[in-house]
Amino acid sequence: MALTRRAFLTLLAGTGLFAPGTAAASSVPAPPGGVFALAGVVYPGRGAPLPGHAVLVRDGRIEAVVPARAVTDRPVIAPVNAAILPGVINAHCHTLHSAQARRERWLLAGVTSIGDAASPLAALPALLDSPPGATATASACGPMLCPPGGYPLPVHSPEHALAVGSPREGAEAVRRLADLGVTRIKIAFEPGVLPRPWPLFDSATAAAVCDTARRLGLGVRCHVEDVSGLKPALDAGVSTVEHVPHRLREHGTVRPVLGPDGLPVPRYRALLERMARDGIIMTPTLDVFTRTPWNGPALFEPVRLFHALGGKVALGNDFPYRRTDAGMPVREMRLLAEAGLDRLAVLEAATAGAAEACGFANRGRIAPGMAADLLAVRGAPSPDALKDPLHIVKDGTFIR
Repeated sequence: MALTRRAFLTLLAGTGLFAPGTAAASSVPAPPGGVFALAGVVYPGRGAPLPGHAVLVRDGRIEAVVPARAVTDRPVIAPVNAAILPGVINAHCHTLHSAQARRERWLLAGVTSIGDAASPLAALPALLDSPPGATATASACGPMLCPPGGYPLPVHSPEHALAVGSPREGAEAVRRLADLGVTRIKIAFEPGVLPRPWPLFDSATAAAVCDTARRLGLGVRCHVEDVSGLKPALDAGVSTVEHVPHRLREHGTVRPVLGPDGLPVPRYRALLERMARDGIIMTPTLDVFTRTPWNGPALFEPVRLFHALGGKVALGNDFPYRRTDAGMPVREMRLLAEAGLDRLAVLEAATAGAAEACGFANRGRIAPGMAADLLAVRGAPSPDALKDPLHIVKDGTFIR
C-alpha cells in the first residue's frame, strides 16, 4: 500500500533521518553509506560556537562545517536543542589496554580517545590496536624513561620504567620506543617527599631525550609534582607538564608554593609565565590530587593563574589512581571550572587541548579533514549534559 505524505513524514520522524534541510528527531540509526550531517549548535573545540550549523561527514572524516540550511546532498540528523562537539579525550590515564576495555569503559560513555601516560612494553600492541569506529583511540607512551633509581621506580613496578643513565642511552631508548609505535615519550622530574630525594635526570640526558623525540616528531610528557622539577623539565624541552606542581621541596624542607597573597610564589609564577609563553601544556589531573592530603589552594591557584596567563590546559584525571573513575571525566571538568576555567575553556581542555597533549593531530576539533569523533548533547555542553550524550559518533560510526 502506498504511503501518504503524512505517513511518510511520520516514518521518517520515527527513524530520526530527515531529508536535507528539514527538522529531525532525537533518535537515529546508522546513516547509510557513512555520509550524513549532524546539526545543532556546533562547538568546534577551539573558537566560538556556531548556532544553526551542521557537521558534514563522509567515510569517517569531517568534510566541512556549514549552515544547516545549506545541506542538500545527504541526510541531516538534528536533535532538538542539541550541541555538537568533538568527542571528549581523557589525556592522562593508565591500565586500560585492550580495545574491548577502551570501548566498554570509555567509548560507550562518550570518551572517544585516551592518552595512556605510561604502560609496560608488553601493553603497547594492545594499546595501539584501535580499529576505526570500534574503540577509544589510544595515544601511548610505553614505559616512562627515568634515571637509575628515579621515579617511577620507587613507587611503581619496574615494568613501568625504562632506566637510562646517559645521553646516548636516552636517545637510543627514544628511538626504540618510536620504532615500537609510541605517540609520546614520558619522563619525570620528581624528587619525592622523603628526606632523601629520588635521583633526577642530569640536564644532558634529559635534553638528549627531548631533542631525539622532537626530531622524530614526538612530544615529551613530563611528570612534575614538585616546583623544583619544573625548571629543569622546561630547560630540557618537554612539551607537556603532567599534573599541577603543588609542593616545593628544598634542602629537605617542604616549602609553600603560595605566598601570603594566596598566589604562586614569584619563582613559580615566572615558570608558569614561561610555560604559557612557550606553549607548554599543563594537564592538572585535579581529580586525583583532590583525593589526597594535598587538596587545597595549592592545587587550584596555579591552574587559575596559568589559565589567566593564556596557558594551554588539557583534561586528564589520572585513572585509575585513588579511585578516579573511567568514563566521562565529569569530576575533572567540574574541578577545572573551580580553578577558573569557563565552560568553553573546560570544553577546549577536554577536546583540542587534550588532543594536542596526546599528539592526536586529527582529533579533538571539528574541522575539515579531522576524524569524525563527535558528540551530540542536550543543550549547552555542561558536565551534566556530557554524562548522558544523545549521540556518540566514532570515526563516522554511530555508537549511540
